[in-house]
Amino acid sequence: MGVHMVKIILILVATSVPAFAAGVWTQATLAGHHATESIPASDLASISPYEMQLKVKPNDLPVQYMKGDFN
Repeated sequence: MGVHMVKIILILVATSVPAFAAGVWTQATLAGHHATESIPASDLASISPYEMQLKVKPNDLPVQYMKGDFN
């Protein structure tokens, strides 16, 4: 193996390990905050678009969707 190959491997390891750890940490953090709000997959097919619209709260939407597009 050449010097360049060793450098490439070290760079890949140095970036992939923290990225994987960040993904695991993010998944654990999001799972803890949204576990009570999740909808079982079996119930998703039975919800109509109208029922979904009734469940949306204004605070759940980004500000850009609450403003009119008058341009």
